[in-house]
This record gives sequence, C-alpha cells and structure tokens, in this order.
Amino acid sequence: MQEPETGEWTVEQWGKAWSIHVGKAYTCSQCHTMIMVTKGGVGNLEPICCNQKMQLIREGQ
Repeated sequence: MQEPETGEWTVEQWGKAWSIHVGKAYTCSQCHTMIMVTKGGVGNLEPICCNQKMQLIREGQ
C-alpha cells in the first residue's frame, strides 16, 4: 500500500491494512480449538491458545 504524500493514511487505507474480517477462522494446532470472527473491525488479531499463536484456516483445508 502506498503512503500518501502527506505521510498520513486515510481511514480507508487503515481499514484495508488492518481490518479484522468476519468469517475468518483460526485453529489451535495443539488442542484443535477453533474460533471464528463474528464481529469485524479495525485492529490486529493474533489469537493465542495453548501459549502459541492460532493458525488461520484457509478455504479448502
């Protein structure tokens, strides 16, 4: 993503860069707990389970 000449991002640019999307699912490789995002927003989601980062489930897995 290109930064504007002013050096500041617009709300739209932040939204595209940091959105938490509804429907993304994660799983724990150790205990197999699964979670799914049900409310989107702007932020950085890194779910943790069994003291490790959960893995994003890709379509077709």
